[in-house]
Order: sequence, then C-alpha cells, then structure tokens
Amino acid sequence: MSDTILTKERITFKDIEQIGFNLACEITNKILETLLEGYDKQAMESRDKGKYRHKGYETTTVKAKTGLVKYTRAKYLVKQEDGTNKCVYLTDEELEIKKIGQFSGGIIDLIVKNIKEVSYRVTAENINNCTGLDISAVGTWNVVQDVAEKIKKHEQEKVEAYEEDKLVAGTKEVPVVFQEADEILIYSQGETRKENERKYKKAHPDEEVPKRVRNIEIKMGMTYEGWEEISKGRYALVEKEYVSGSMTGQEMADITNANLHSKYNMSKVEVRVLNSDGGSWIKRLLAVGAIHQADSFHIKDKINRHVRDAEDATVLKNMFWKKEYKEMIEYVDSLKYKYDGEYEEVKKLEELKTYLLKRQDSIKRYNDTPEMKIKLKTFSKQTGLKYRNMGCQESNNYCRLTRRMKRRRMSWSKSGSENLAKVITTYESSSCEDIIEHLNIQILPESFREYAEKYINQIEENIEKMKSQKDKIPSIYEFKQGSLVGHPNIKNILSLTPVTELTYR
Repeated sequence: MSDTILTKERITFKDIEQIGFNLACEITNKILETLLEGYDKQAMESRDKGKYRHKGYETTTVKAKTGLVKYTRAKYLVKQEDGTNKCVYLTDEELEIKKIGQFSGGIIDLIVKNIKEVSYRVTAENINNCTGLDISAVGTWNVVQDVAEKIKKHEQEKVEAYEEDKLVAGTKEVPVVFQEADEILIYSQGETRKENERKYKKAHPDEEVPKRVRNIEIKMGMTYEGWEEISKGRYALVEKEYVSGSMTGQEMADITNANLHSKYNMSKVEVRVLNSDGGSWIKRLLAVGAIHQADSFHIKDKINRHVRDAEDATVLKNMFWKKEYKEMIEYVDSLKYKYDGEYEEVKKLEELKTYLLKRQDSIKRYNDTPEMKIKLKTFSKQTGLKYRNMGCQESNNYCRLTRRMKRRRMSWSKSGSENLAKVITTYESSSCEDIIEHLNIQILPESFREYAEKYINQIEENIEKMKSQKDKIPSIYEFKQGSLVGHPNIKNILSLTPVTELTYR
C-alpha cells in the first residue's frame, strides 16, 4: 500500500479506498478458499471409499463478488452402470459450483438487478467497478440465458404436475384474486425479422409486409390479492406474481393456473376478476366463474383516438365513469350527425361503436353492483386490504419490460427477448425466493453451512481477542490555562524553540 502511494504524485481518498477494497477482497478470497478446501478435505474423509477412488487434485475457480476464488479439490473416479469410469468432484457437486457458469449467487443477483435497467455491456461495467470481479458483456448475457432456461423448465414441470393432479396445493386462503394481462411489441432483429417477413409474404404474396410483422410480441400477465394503503392516498399491489414470454394465451393460462394452485387454496377464493383489453388470447385466461372486465385504459384510449373533438371525448369518458354505458353508444351515434357525416370521422365512430358493443358485457366494473360492494367491504375487514378499480397492467408493463426493451429503438431476437423478460418478471414476483430455491441456484447443503458457521465463528472470536489485546492508549495530560508573565526562563525557552516542538523526557 505504501509503495503504491509513494509512487504517485497525488493521492486521493478514492485511491486509499480502492486499495483498502482490494485488500479486503484478497482476505475474503483467502477465507473462501480455506472454507472450500477444508470442506473438500472433510468430504474426502467421509466419502464411500469403495465407490469414490481418489485420483489426485485439481484447481478450479468460483466467480464471486470479491473476484476469482481459486481452490484445490480432490478428484475421484466412479464406475458407472455401463462399466465406464466417470470423473467427479464431490465438493463441486455438493455445492453446485458448476451451475450457471461458476458464478456465485451474489453475482447472479447483481446481474439481474442491473440488467432490469441497463444493457449487458453497462451491467458488466457496473459489476467490474463495484466488485473484485472482471466480467464481460457476453458473460452477463450467458448468465441471463442460463437462468431463463431454468425458469422455463421449472414452469413446464409445474404445469405438467398440475395437469396430472400431482402439484401440491397451496394453503394460503384469500377471498379475492385479481388477474390482468397485456402484451408489448418490440423490434425484432436478424433472422427473427427475416423469418417473420418470409412467413407473411408466403401467406400474403400480393401485400406489402406491415410493420407489426417485423415485431416480437411479448405477453405479460400478473395476479395479485388487492391493494395496501402505504400512505395517505398511495396504494401498492399486494403479492404480485408475473408470467411473461413469447407464448400463446393457453400457455400463459396454464402457467398462471398452476402458480395460483401452488400458492393458494383456490376453493376459498370467492371472487376472481380478469381485467384486459379483450384480446382473443387473453380470454384463454378466463377461469370458470371468473368476472371479465374490459380495461379502462384501453377504453379511454380508444375514445381519444376515434373522437375528433376533445370535449366530446371528455363527455364519453365521464359517461363511462358514471356507469352510463348504454348512453355512451347513443352519444357516439349522435356524433355522426354533429360531424356532418364526414366519411373519415363516421368511419372512426363506427369502429368505436363496434368496439363498445363487443364489450357491452364486460364494460361494467366488477364492483358495480350493491351486492358485490357489500361482499368486498366484508372481505376488506377480514384481510385489511382495499379492493379498488383495476387497470395496473399498462403501468407494470412499462416499469418491468417496456422501459427496458423499447428504449433507443432496441431490437431483439425472439429467444433473447423472451429470456430477458422471464428473468426480470420472475425476480420481481413475490414468490421470487421460493422459485430461486426451487431452481437450486447454489442453495448450500446443511453440512457445509454448519462447517462454514464454525469457521466464521472462529474468525470472529480471533478478531475479538485481537481487540482485547490491543495496547492501551497512553493517558493524555492536559495543560491548565495560565500566564507566562513573571517566568523569564520559560520565555527564553520559547524564544528558542516553538511550543509545538517541546518534548518531555
């Protein structure tokens, strides 16, 4: 450290901070190395010697927050059923060191937290600047793909177990479950775009390829229990669970139903509401006995885009909030005459009328009826939650996916976009910890946790001993305030030597 400081013309606190951080990383890496090698020795002594033949040692690394942790572990040969020998490392297998590119769980968490907001390149830079690790943009991309594939496999297994009636039912009891769903369109790139264009041209040889064909559709659905008032006039959704990906409506419905079954006792759910824009794929999510409600955002957006005058649009939206649904259609008809039968305006108004007529059964709010209001009031007293007007999907789309995937005209491959969406929404779900544990992302076995606890406790005891053995600070003697007048000898001394250089022997 002193050599580093002396070789520089100027030294800043940032320099000292970095030196201290590097030293701390080296110490931590040594602790982790000792832990791993000690545990490997313990595993070697307790192994089945008839099954595992010792064949020497090999060195490997783990990519941790503090940098590359090198450690040496024993190698064994195991005879398989077909008579061939397989090389295994007990410590690597028990601690799942080889999973997800040998990255520690801490680094995986850092990658996911960064990738939700910034690119793979910036994510790598952030991790390199804030940890002792040196990772590339490709390295961060590989981690996201590996985690996403694990999530997909987990979802598939869960759906299969649910369909075969083997999925363990949840025990949590709630009276109401809310569902919402929508999709976002992002720009496709490379082979994905070319493939989409080829398919469209084959099906429509005489038409120009529309812009939407060059896009990728990412669907996102979510479930929640209600609203919690976090401060006056501010509310937050409770127990949000997300499902996303480039999938069909039926696939999303299967995953959603499996998730709900594994979390809740669905026989106790009395009210289930689906809020959506009415897309055909979303109707696959509508369970038996559930209430379907047209999304208010899309209704207002349709009015704004199809009614010429802002004042007329405001009248229609006010009718919607006043629950004057039949009057809305009548008012749209009257606007045709108000706009003097102009072809383009009438065409837009006809489209709006058709849109409203198709949703005349779902345009009513789920809590419109007096009976439902009484029921929700009772539920609110039981749960402490609020049951408000739905319509949170657009906001969640933007905060989770749109903001990340549509900035600066980004373009994506189909698999790359789906994998990123899977990772982001899974880590934003309330059951994230349970999912991560199920994916076995370096959940340590009990034997290693006990060994590590003893080792760390010993380090802490040694630190405490060092603190207690530290030399006592010598007593500080204070000078009493006085005057030098009348003391010529002291005046003479001070004239020769400054007071700051006086010493006592």
